[in-house]
Amino acid sequence: MITTSNMSEKEIENVLEDEVYQLTITVLDAIEERLHLGIRHDTELIMGLGLHLKPAINRYRYGMNIRNPMLEDIKVKYQVAFEAGIIAGMALEKHVGAKIDENEIGYLALHIGAAMERRKLESGPKRCLIVCASGMGSAQLLNYKIQAKFGSQIKVLGTTEFYKLNNVDFSEVDFVISSIPIRETLPVPVIEVNTILGEGDLQRIEGFIQDTETNVTQYIKEGLVFLQKPLQTKQEVIEYLVNQVMEKGLAGEGFLEAVLQREEMAPTAFGNSVAIPHPISPLTSQTFLAFCTLDKPITWGDKKVQFVCLLSVEKESNENFQNMYDMLGNIVDNEEIVQRLLKAKTYTEFLRTLL
Repeated sequence: MITTSNMSEKEIENVLEDEVYQLTITVLDAIEERLHLGIRHDTELIMGLGLHLKPAINRYRYGMNIRNPMLEDIKVKYQVAFEAGIIAGMALEKHVGAKIDENEIGYLALHIGAAMERRKLESGPKRCLIVCASGMGSAQLLNYKIQAKFGSQIKVLGTTEFYKLNNVDFSEVDFVISSIPIRETLPVPVIEVNTILGEGDLQRIEGFIQDTETNVTQYIKEGLVFLQKPLQTKQEVIEYLVNQVMEKGLAGEGFLEAVLQREEMAPTAFGNSVAIPHPISPLTSQTFLAFCTLDKPITWGDKKVQFVCLLSVEKESNENFQNMYDMLGNIVDNEEIVQRLLKAKTYTEFLRTLL
């Protein structure tokens, strides 16, 4: 029996109409470029998304929006998938010349979220490709050192010279270990190391293969918690928080515009008085959270908001932020926690409630 999980991308290309297939690949390329989810070559996703887009393209063009009864749950419980859906929506808007409704974005997020869950369930070692400048001796040295250190945790698929990268099929590669800088964007994460592996190199590799979850407290700083502020509009709150992080050197020019662009796609108010604004794509050199509670609720899209968390994830980071997303999701789901956070008058009281 042939299923989409054992069909090749070429076979799927032959099944789907050319416009639909090319649009599906464009969407997945855009998601991978910005979020590095590692799902670009998931054939079930390619087929499922393609079959979804085939009838949806006409809906988009003629403004035939459909209601998504799961939208609010998707936004709260599958935040990363929804952000990927936003990126997919932007790519689709360029193609069809019409705005993609957030109900549709929610349906796109379901396909993406399923692919993310499949990736989590994948067992076996991480598969890597070793890239070197030219000499195969240095590549073999890296290969043997990696296998000696990590054993069955890593499967080295092979070694290649830098100038041959354009000929590599990355569909079976989880990540690249390279002894030279790779400036062009690859469809998988790249870990740059020294030819003679040092302790720092080994730690970076180990951090990737273990997919270790991040300790949330490192992203919460006293200087980025602002309590019971008398701000009155969404724009005022966003500008206030962006100004604060820019003054501290955490964000640069274009950050405010990126946050507002994300709001235009779909408001980031999640219910329960909580909003989590963030840029349309990662822009900063480090990950941070900036919190602001308000003395009175304000209107944020179609919801009332009194607790705001400005979120920024490090650009091209390979870290696992699931703990952070779980914490934010817990806030959205828990009315008691939100009310206690709104009453907090000191950083210590706020942090104790938050964690």
